[in-house]
Amino acid sequence: MTVEAITLDVREMEPPEPYELATSTLRELQPGQYVRMISVRQPIMLYPWLQERGFSEDTRQRGEDLFDIYIWATADTDTEAALADIIG
Repeated sequence: MTVEAITLDVREMEPPEPYELATSTLRELQPGQYVRMISVRQPIMLYPWLQERGFSEDTRQRGEDLFDIYIWATADTDTEAALADIIG
């Protein structure tokens, strides 16, 4: 299955802008899509929002101040399986 990444590079944004961008993007997420958010911090305030609304996430730290946060709809098992191949 081919999936589509929506990349949100929020490294230059100040809180709460990354949260607001992520939540507005995720409200429009379609089956077969996932969000890859690139951030200088973990989005701690976003995690409860994701859980309450049926999203899963996988946060990967790539450096001292660099995180990749992959987010998909929990019910979208095809996208989850494709992501497992992409991010390992």
